[in-house]
Amino acid sequence: MNTRVDRNKRYENFILFFELDGNSVMKLSSSAAIDVCKECTRREMYVWRIEGGIWHNPGFEARIDCIWDSCFNPKSNSNPSLEYNNRLAEEFVKEEMESYDVFIVTVYKENLSQHKLLE
Repeated sequence: MNTRVDRNKRYENFILFFELDGNSVMKLSSSAAIDVCKECTRREMYVWRIEGGIWHNPGFEARIDCIWDSCFNPKSNSNPSLEYNNRLAEEFVKEEMESYDVFIVTVYKENLSQHKLLE
């Protein structure tokens, strides 16, 4: 369990996602989530899933109607490029940010010899 991330806080700075290992737990503002998607491409990490919701300061209300799943499949040889996949993730956040103001991002790190889900 990640104890470095304050689960009762909405993070505005995307770089903290990487510094604090916010994968799958950090609540991000819309702009921070978009920047995480962009930075994942630079770091060769697939955006695996995005879950959106509403921030109640503090508190996250998850919305089941605001979930995006990657088209990346670690068992397939015909995966989308990092750029394409992560651009779709970024576009999802941009489309949903009018209704939802907080997002949880889960990433999958690409390794040419093996794929490993970040924990």
